[in-house]
Amino acid sequence: MNILILSSSNPNKAAGIVAKSLLYSLKQDCLHAKLIVKDWDYYKDKDIIPIDNFLSHELKWSFRKTKGLLKKLGLIKKEPLKINKKYSILDFKQTKQNYSTKRLIKKIGFVPDAIIILFSVKYLNAKNIYELNLLTKAPIFLYLMDMAPMTGGCHYAWDCHGYEHQCGKCPALFSNNAIDQSYINWKFKKEFIKKTNISVIACTEWTFQQLKKSSIFKDKQKYKILLPIDSKIYEPTNKTTVRNELGLPLDKKIIFFGAVSVKEKRKGFNELTKALNILNKIISEKDKKNIHLTVAGKGSLEFVEQLPFSYTLLGYLSHAELPKAFQATDVFVSPSIEDSGPMMINQSIMCGTPVVAFEIGVALDLVFTGKTGYRAQNRNIPDLANGIYSILKLNKDESVNISQNCIKLSSDLTFNSFSKKMMKIINDNRD
Repeated sequence: MNILILSSSNPNKAAGIVAKSLLYSLKQDCLHAKLIVKDWDYYKDKDIIPIDNFLSHELKWSFRKTKGLLKKLGLIKKEPLKINKKYSILDFKQTKQNYSTKRLIKKIGFVPDAIIILFSVKYLNAKNIYELNLLTKAPIFLYLMDMAPMTGGCHYAWDCHGYEHQCGKCPALFSNNAIDQSYINWKFKKEFIKKTNISVIACTEWTFQQLKKSSIFKDKQKYKILLPIDSKIYEPTNKTTVRNELGLPLDKKIIFFGAVSVKEKRKGFNELTKALNILNKIISEKDKKNIHLTVAGKGSLEFVEQLPFSYTLLGYLSHAELPKAFQATDVFVSPSIEDSGPMMINQSIMCGTPVVAFEIGVALDLVFTGKTGYRAQNRNIPDLANGIYSILKLNKDESVNISQNCIKLSSDLTFNSFSKKMMKIINDNRD
């Protein structure tokens, strides 16, 4: 069977690695699979193919740099679109076709039996998806990484329910116009998705519940499969060995957290800082000296100055380095308050490390209080602090038990588990 995966994100960076995980999950079952991505790079795997060549990539990069310079010099004057950043809008005019569908098909090199789509920002629009289905006759499987395909533009709707009916009067645009760009996007998607043979797969229970309310995908088949994690990389190992490698204290309880940026509101670092300060007040002086924090990502000076415990800034970790951060720690804290994942919860569970998180995203699937960590009421900061404390005060036997629970649950996150579930869905939807 020929499987085509399409993703806009670089599969070697950040969340883009999901596409590579899907590719390797399917290839291990001897399926012929290819991944065609928007982002150009030197990909070692012959089955990972960029839509652009080196020359077009360089030309686009030069154009963006020149345009940015002209804007700074005031030679390009354009009223900027006012967008509320918390909604994470990355591509607002979604009626624009960035690449022709025929160009995409030419890149494939085989006739696909099924097409899986992940990230599509500035890569694929609803018309591309319809045309791919029409021209190849292959069923489309949209794997939802966030809310963007369901909405008129935002990746996270927060308390807005416009996507359940039709968008317009978009709070992300500070708009009172019922026929604003969000409505135009929504209508465009609805028109093409309606006539496409497409099924939608959520990566978490949180996203699946949102999907069931989606007006765009109202009449389409809906499924859920958790994100696969490479068990050869993310696995339990000796904490002492890894702590020595990372230069971390051997005799302290370590709390790990991280994100691409601590300034992103939905990632909840304001809530985390407050929770850690509450924790600092409810524990003894002896316990305070026994706690150490590890921080991955772009930690700002303003943020780390608010941390009440000793800490180590790990900086940006590659995908080869990230597993060690989970393996070295006693508890991973995910303070996200609006998130479809995050994938770091899946990765922590794979390493046998308990997780404390608010009751959103994949925490609904993987974080069970007293079994694999602690699930706090969303945005309840004292509850998050209590959750962290509940893991830190576990004795040795209790810690081993909770780690074993994580390892048992992680069997649902392997490449093999994903491949079997994905192939069942594909076979059930083939003509």
